[in-house]
Amino acid sequence: MSLIEKLRIALSVCFILTTAGAISIRAQTGADHSSTEKVARTTAPAKTAGDDTLEANTGASKSNDVAVAATSRAKAGTSSGTEAPAQPAPTDKWQFQVTPYFWLESLHGNAGVGNRTTHVDQSFSDLFHDLDFFIMGAFEARKGKLVSLTTIEYTDISDEKATPGPLFSSAKANFKQFIFDSEVGYRLYDDPDKGASVDVLGGIRVWHVSTDLTFRAGILPTIDLQGTRNWVDAVAGLRGKAAVSKKVFVTGKFDLGGGGSKFTWQIFGGAGYNVTPKIALIGGYRVLDVNYNKNGFLYDMNQRGPILGVGFKF
Repeated sequence: MSLIEKLRIALSVCFILTTAGAISIRAQTGADHSSTEKVARTTAPAKTAGDDTLEANTGASKSNDVAVAATSRAKAGTSSGTEAPAQPAPTDKWQFQVTPYFWLESLHGNAGVGNRTTHVDQSFSDLFHDLDFFIMGAFEARKGKLVSLTTIEYTDISDEKATPGPLFSSAKANFKQFIFDSEVGYRLYDDPDKGASVDVLGGIRVWHVSTDLTFRAGILPTIDLQGTRNWVDAVAGLRGKAAVSKKVFVTGKFDLGGGGSKFTWQIFGGAGYNVTPKIALIGGYRVLDVNYNKNGFLYDMNQRGPILGVGFKF
């Protein structure tokens, strides 16, 4: 076999190996840089035993150029060959938190049905005797800068010490209150390294209040009055959070509004402890005030007291 024929066979083998290597590289779009380099090396022209002149051959150089070009294309298809295609940052994924909580609220204010009103001044120490039923919880969802916060509360509270006025001997007030608070917002400031954030929020607060008043006989005979009202207030405010340490953080929220009622406002301040990255204990003090007085129904009430909750992230 002549030298020319040997060269022709060697070049044919190199071309076949180079083409197979290029196809293999294209198929491995998720491979890392080291895998790509390995494929490139294995696709280099193989030297025939005892024939060192092949590396100087122009045809072999062209085959090397094909391998290099194939490797470059593979790199371009795999984000420079060192990483997989870009994935969304964690903040671009939906993040959720569910927080059941217990609000030891006291009631201070005035309630009335028809032309009869009573003053309520119930401390939260009385709550353990007068709270008939409650359910409270918050749900938060966030994606990037978008924030959604929903709070649901239902309480059934009685007050045996309501002030009856001079015409009755005593009074009892019972309040069934349902609050649905739905807000959406935008994250104005976010510093994950410091664990700090500020959100602006706006939405609606839906109220359902049922009042039962019993005025016991005094100068006037016993009177039982019942009334129920539903209304919606538009609210807007701010919420903030800042880390004190890796485990401890402080948080607060403030909003105000009106529409269905004359005026309503809320403020909360507290602190939390991260038991795990997914579970946090939260405690603080909350005040919720509303003044509704329409069509013979009065509910001008300030509710305040400590609040305790557990947040679950997922």
